[in-house]
Amino acid sequence: MSIYTRIITLIFVSVVVNSCKNDLELNAPYKEYPSIYAVINPQDKIQMIRINKVFLGEGDANVMAKVADSVNYQPGELSVTLTGPDAKVITFRDSMIQASEGAFNTSQRVYVTSEKIGTSGKYKLTVKNNKTGNIFTASANSLDSINAHWGYLPFTAFPTYPYPPGTSPGEYINYEANKGSVRFPPNGAAVYQLVIRMHFFDNQGVGGNIPDYVDYVFGNKLAKDVTTISNTIKVIDYSFTPDEVFGAAGVALSRKKLAVNTLGRKMYKIEFLVFSSTSEYVDYLAYNAPSLNIAQQKPLYSNFDKKAALGIFTFRARASVTKEMGTTFINRFATHPSTCRFEFVDVNDQKLGCQ
Repeated sequence: MSIYTRIITLIFVSVVVNSCKNDLELNAPYKEYPSIYAVINPQDKIQMIRINKVFLGEGDANVMAKVADSVNYQPGELSVTLTGPDAKVITFRDSMIQASEGAFNTSQRVYVTSEKIGTSGKYKLTVKNNKTGNIFTASANSLDSINAHWGYLPFTAFPTYPYPPGTSPGEYINYEANKGSVRFPPNGAAVYQLVIRMHFFDNQGVGGNIPDYVDYVFGNKLAKDVTTISNTIKVIDYSFTPDEVFGAAGVALSRKKLAVNTLGRKMYKIEFLVFSSTSEYVDYLAYNAPSLNIAQQKPLYSNFDKKAALGIFTFRARASVTKEMGTTFINRFATHPSTCRFEFVDVNDQKLGCQ
């Protein structure tokens, strides 16, 4: 289950728990109050919006949450549209996905479209219940990715962008021994996150090479974290050590269901992704962060008109650069204490053992 699904789950749990308190009037007339999670990424080929019922009943909430009809609207019950700055209307269609096991039923209805979303201008989301006639709306400004906004790809020494600092065009990436850094210019977003994705092949012999990857996910940085270099150039800067890279890879690998009886795994390329998002998304994360206060009650986030629905409608952008790994970097995965137990091989397909 994705981080977004878990956040929504926390919202549902909070609503269910609060609705079980003695001071609420359980027999009050039902008011439709859906939970909507709509974070649109213009760089994605398919957009997905999740809409669930916030339910109230006299039975066990944990049992009710496992019932698909308690959390899902029925097919065709909702109309979901997105209206762009050019007045073009994009219609979302019903679809079912299977989520990971958790507090709620694994069959979840989502609303998807493959139509192109623009990277600028204001969009209006409209969710209409075709049975009750209730309409829920929210508006948000679209967000361009870093590379498209600046006309460059985002990772390099200035002034040319496609490469991490200190490298030249065509040079392989090597974090085997030296401290690394990834910089990129801000694009006016409120929050940024770097992900370093390390791609490898799992050699299954006659079964061929199966591609896979692990992520090194960095913490969020805000617009206030911009650093000025060379007196005038402003960047968001992430720095890390070799051990942090291999350590993050080892943790991610330990959480994967890796194939057994492999002939060896070999790293071959590295991908740098930067996600950026709006101030609404920052607010949403803050509202849903765990409370450290004695009083645990927190208001539930909504940027929908008149707070008629729980949740968020906003935009998130993605920029990506892929590079090949250097030979010594590939070899080090076979020997580093954090990754050697996962049967990595060097560039010559040899298992070197932990060192």
